[in-house]
Amino acid sequence: MLSSWKYGTHKQYSTYYARWYKFCVQREVDHVQPNVSEVLDFLTEITVYKKGFTTIGAHPWVIRFLKGVYNLRPPMPRYVDTWDVGKLLCTLRKLSPVSTLSLKHLTLKTVTLVAILLAARTQTLVALDLENMTVKTSKYCFTVGKATLKQSRPSYTPPVLELGAYPVDRRLCVYTVLREYIKSTQALRGEQSQLFISYTKPHAKVTAATISRWIKLTMRMAGIDVSIYKSHSVRAASTSKACDQGVPIEEILRTAGWSSAATFATYYKKKVPKDKTYAKKVLATK
Repeated sequence: MLSSWKYGTHKQYSTYYARWYKFCVQREVDHVQPNVSEVLDFLTEITVYKKGFTTIGAHPWVIRFLKGVYNLRPPMPRYVDTWDVGKLLCTLRKLSPVSTLSLKHLTLKTVTLVAILLAARTQTLVALDLENMTVKTSKYCFTVGKATLKQSRPSYTPPVLELGAYPVDRRLCVYTVLREYIKSTQALRGEQSQLFISYTKPHAKVTAATISRWIKLTMRMAGIDVSIYKSHSVRAASTSKACDQGVPIEEILRTAGWSSAATFATYYKKKVPKDKTYAKKVLATK
């Protein structure tokens, strides 16, 4: 049963498990078979502690309680607006030519440009692997195992992630940038096949937290307030700009890995301070 949960899900709920167990010990409650009033006491405690609610059980009183919490504190998107992706692209343009960049700046440019064009979670960026990469005419294609993605489900088939050339502006051509990155890291990675590796010794594979930190560093270089906007906001900035540029909603959903337009409209479509392919429309930002 526990195997049906991904690592991220276990990590997300472990804090609440620990808090529940502590609550039970302090109040001498059976943590396996509590009564309803004890569960409601616990829910009240964590609701006061944290602005939000969780779901425990299916007892009518618990359901009613959670509906009340929802009405008093409805979940809100983290951001009401987003930053202009053009600011970040302007900074990436300045990191040129790529053949002269330090490994650090080449890594920052590659990671951030890929994140923008794939509207990807850091989890997806970690999953990119050279062993699952094919090179076609002017584009790199990656396949990602469905077990590694948050949106994975039995009926979900992960799309092939394509990063194609952008001859309009070679400074933002992800094909050129990625080719240089692969070339520059080839002698450093040893048997490491994960695409993104550390730019410092021993050049080991990196985690989602490290990639998130790299993206935030690049955002800070572009003058974006990272005390407000986190690395995950790249998805909202990229997809919102694409929408404003006229990219069809079906293409946006496919690129970002969403199954419902409601997800985009509710959590990612934000007001942006101002050819039909997703990547070209985003890169065309001045």
